Amino acid sequence: MDLVPEIRREKVFLQPGMSTDEVMKTYGLSSRQAYAARVRGFFVKNYMKKQIVIDRENFNSAVVYPLAKKVFAKNFKRNPLAQSLYDDMVQEAVTRLFELSGKTKEMANGKYSENYANFWIAHNAMLAFLKTWERQNKWCLSFEDEAHPLMNGKRLYSPDWGWLYC
Repeated sequence: MDLVPEIRREKVFLQPGMSTDEVMKTYGLSSRQAYAARVRGFFVKNYMKKQIVIDRENFNSAVVYPLAKKVFAKNFKRNPLAQSLYDDMVQEAVTRLFELSGKTKEMANGKYSENYANFWIAHNAMLAFLKTWERQNKWCLSFEDEAHPLMNGKRLYSPDWGWLYC
């Protein structure tokens, strides 16, 4: 069994009086990030990476798959694009829930339960997948609209220009 490295975000406080160059060399930050960290007094390690905290004992696929389907039914069932990507969105939510299975256990407290955290992790994973898919395939959809203006656009008549397709 191969181990997946754990990726966590953590706040690293800098020693007062460090210069930007010292911060760059010590922590391996770019000059812009080092300057911002020096001004604030801290930086967040692994800020731009997805957090991965896997707890295999806490992950139960018999619970997670129905939860992902419930999230889809509650939030995305009226979206025709989401309906066509149903299997991919459910799998993306389950994958993200597995990646954060250890984190949800840590986040649970008296106010927010583990199920609440799992619901929003699944929702955000599905939404991110859908938005990414739309962005990556935008050129295909825009080309179809330009190729078939009669089918998709409104038709307006102008006395100067004749029929216009919007």
